Amino acid sequence: MEEEPQLTNALSPAVGRLQLALHKLGKSIAEPVVARIEGLTRGQIFMLYHIRQSDRCTVSELAGKMDVKPSAITVMLDRLENNGYVSRERDTEDRRVVNVVLTDFARSVIDDAVDMHNRLVDHHLAQLLQNEVEQLLNTLEKLAEVAATADVDTILDSESR
Repeated sequence: MEEEPQLTNALSPAVGRLQLALHKLGKSIAEPVVARIEGLTRGQIFMLYHIRQSDRCTVSELAGKMDVKPSAITVMLDRLENNGYVSRERDTEDRRVVNVVLTDFARSVIDDAVDMHNRLVDHHLAQLLQNEVEQLLNTLEKLAEVAATADVDTILDSESR
Protein backbone atom coordinates (compact mmCIF):
# COMPACT_ATOMS: atom_id res chain seq x y z
CA MET A 1 0.00 0.00 0.00
CA GLU A 2 1.38 3.38 -1.01
CA GLU A 3 1.93 5.86 1.80
CA GLU A 4 0.51 9.34 1.65
CA PRO A 5 3.10 12.02 0.86
CA GLN A 6 4.80 13.43 3.93
CA LEU A 7 4.82 17.19 4.27
CA THR A 8 7.82 19.12 5.47
CA ASN A 9 7.82 22.72 6.64
CA ALA A 10 4.19 23.28 5.69
CA LEU A 11 3.42 26.99 5.92
CA SER A 12 -0.23 26.49 6.77
CA PRO A 13 -2.72 23.65 7.13
CA ALA A 14 -4.09 24.64 3.71
CA VAL A 15 -0.81 23.61 2.05
CA GLY A 16 -1.06 20.09 3.41
CA ARG A 17 -4.76 19.78 2.66
CA LEU A 18 -4.25 20.93 -0.93
CA GLN A 19 -1.32 18.57 -1.49
CA LEU A 20 -3.18 15.62 -0.05
CA ALA A 21 -6.39 16.34 -1.97
CA LEU A 22 -4.53 16.73 -5.28
CA HIS A 23 -2.54 13.55 -4.61
CA LYS A 24 -5.67 11.52 -3.83
CA LEU A 25 -7.56 12.94 -6.80
CA GLY A 26 -4.72 12.30 -9.23
CA LYS A 27 -4.23 8.79 -7.93
CA SER A 28 -7.95 7.95 -8.11
CA ILE A 29 -8.01 8.99 -11.77
CA ALA A 30 -4.62 7.80 -13.04
CA GLU A 31 -4.41 4.36 -11.43
CA PRO A 32 -7.59 2.89 -12.95
CA VAL A 33 -6.65 4.21 -16.40
CA VAL A 34 -3.10 2.81 -16.23
CA ALA A 35 -4.43 -0.51 -14.94
CA ARG A 36 -6.64 -0.87 -18.03
CA ILE A 37 -3.85 -0.21 -20.51
CA GLU A 38 -1.92 -3.43 -20.75
CA GLY A 39 1.82 -3.36 -21.18
CA LEU A 40 2.41 0.34 -20.52
CA THR A 41 3.62 2.10 -17.41
CA ARG A 42 2.31 5.43 -16.18
CA GLY A 43 5.52 7.11 -17.41
CA GLN A 44 5.18 5.57 -20.86
CA ILE A 45 1.56 6.67 -21.12
CA PHE A 46 2.60 10.17 -20.02
CA MET A 47 5.30 10.20 -22.71
CA LEU A 48 2.93 8.99 -25.42
CA TYR A 49 0.41 11.62 -24.37
CA HIS A 50 3.00 14.39 -24.72
CA ILE A 51 4.06 13.14 -28.14
CA ARG A 52 0.38 13.10 -29.16
CA GLN A 53 -0.07 16.70 -27.95
CA SER A 54 2.76 18.00 -30.11
CA ASP A 55 2.22 15.55 -33.01
CA ARG A 56 5.97 14.93 -33.13
CA CYS A 57 8.90 15.88 -30.93
CA THR A 58 12.58 15.31 -30.35
CA VAL A 59 14.21 13.37 -27.54
CA SER A 60 15.41 16.66 -26.01
CA GLU A 61 11.88 18.10 -26.03
CA LEU A 62 10.52 14.97 -24.34
CA ALA A 63 13.30 15.04 -21.74
CA GLY A 64 12.40 18.65 -20.94
CA LYS A 65 8.69 17.87 -20.62
CA MET A 66 9.32 14.87 -18.41
CA ASP A 67 12.16 16.48 -16.45
CA VAL A 68 14.60 13.60 -17.05
CA LYS A 69 17.86 13.17 -18.94
CA PRO A 70 17.72 12.43 -22.67
CA SER A 71 19.41 9.05 -22.02
CA ALA A 72 16.41 7.98 -19.91
CA ILE A 73 14.06 9.02 -22.71
CA THR A 74 16.09 7.01 -25.23
CA VAL A 75 15.71 3.86 -23.13
CA MET A 76 11.94 4.38 -22.85
CA LEU A 77 11.65 5.13 -26.57
CA ASP A 78 13.56 1.97 -27.44
CA ARG A 79 10.97 -0.10 -25.55
CA LEU A 80 8.07 1.83 -27.04
CA GLU A 81 9.49 1.48 -30.55
CA ASN A 82 10.09 -2.26 -30.10
CA ASN A 83 6.45 -2.65 -29.04
CA GLY A 84 5.05 -0.69 -31.97
CA TYR A 85 4.04 2.53 -30.20
CA VAL A 86 6.48 5.03 -31.72
CA SER A 87 8.78 5.47 -34.66
CA ARG A 88 11.75 7.73 -35.19
CA GLU A 89 11.97 9.84 -38.32
CA ARG A 90 14.67 12.14 -39.64
CA ASP A 91 13.58 15.76 -39.91
CA THR A 92 13.08 16.80 -43.53
CA GLU A 93 14.74 20.19 -43.01
CA ASP A 94 17.64 19.13 -40.76
CA ARG A 95 18.74 15.49 -41.13
CA ARG A 96 20.59 15.69 -37.79
CA VAL A 97 17.27 16.03 -35.98
CA VAL A 98 15.31 12.88 -35.18
CA ASN A 99 11.60 13.28 -34.49
CA VAL A 100 9.54 10.83 -32.49
CA VAL A 101 6.04 10.14 -33.79
CA LEU A 102 3.23 7.90 -32.62
CA THR A 103 2.05 4.93 -34.60
CA ASP A 104 -1.65 4.60 -35.38
CA PHE A 105 -1.80 1.90 -32.70
CA ALA A 106 -0.38 4.29 -30.08
CA ARG A 107 -2.79 7.04 -31.13
CA SER A 108 -5.66 4.64 -30.53
CA VAL A 109 -4.30 3.64 -27.11
CA ILE A 110 -3.82 7.26 -26.03
CA ASP A 111 -7.25 8.25 -27.34
CA ASP A 112 -8.72 5.45 -25.20
CA ALA A 113 -6.71 6.58 -22.16
CA VAL A 114 -7.84 10.20 -22.57
CA ASP A 115 -11.44 9.05 -22.97
CA MET A 116 -11.25 6.96 -19.77
CA HIS A 117 -9.60 9.86 -17.91
CA ASN A 118 -12.26 12.31 -19.06
CA ARG A 119 -15.11 9.95 -18.15
CA LEU A 120 -13.71 9.53 -14.62
CA VAL A 121 -13.28 13.28 -14.14
CA ASP A 122 -16.76 13.91 -15.53
CA HIS A 123 -18.20 11.32 -13.14
CA HIS A 124 -16.41 12.85 -10.15
CA LEU A 125 -17.54 16.37 -11.06
CA ALA A 126 -21.12 15.14 -11.50
CA GLN A 127 -21.14 14.26 -7.79
CA LEU A 128 -20.97 17.97 -6.99
CA LEU A 129 -23.71 20.54 -7.31
CA GLN A 130 -23.40 22.80 -10.35
CA ASN A 131 -22.54 25.83 -8.19
CA GLU A 132 -19.84 23.75 -6.43
CA VAL A 133 -18.33 22.82 -9.80
CA GLU A 134 -18.33 26.48 -10.85
CA GLN A 135 -16.79 27.57 -7.56
CA LEU A 136 -14.12 24.84 -7.78
CA LEU A 137 -13.22 25.74 -11.36
CA ASN A 138 -13.17 29.48 -10.65
CA THR A 139 -10.93 28.96 -7.63
CA LEU A 140 -8.54 26.63 -9.47
CA GLU A 141 -8.36 29.01 -12.45
CA LYS A 142 -7.61 31.89 -10.09
CA LEU A 143 -4.93 29.86 -8.29
CA ALA A 144 -3.39 28.88 -11.65
CA GLU A 145 -3.29 32.56 -12.69
CA VAL A 146 -1.69 33.55 -9.38
CA ALA A 147 0.92 30.82 -9.83
CA ALA A 148 1.60 31.80 -13.44
CA THR A 149 2.22 35.44 -12.56
CA ALA A 150 4.04 34.96 -9.24
CA ASP A 151 7.59 36.20 -8.77
CA VAL A 152 8.96 32.79 -7.81
CA ASP A 153 12.47 34.04 -7.00
CA THR A 154 11.16 36.62 -4.55
CA ILE A 155 8.93 34.04 -2.89
CA LEU A 156 11.61 31.37 -2.60
CA ASP A 157 14.42 33.74 -1.65
CA SER A 158 12.34 35.34 1.09
CA GLU A 159 13.71 34.76 4.60
CA SER A 160 10.36 35.24 6.32
CA ARG A 161 8.30 32.10 6.76
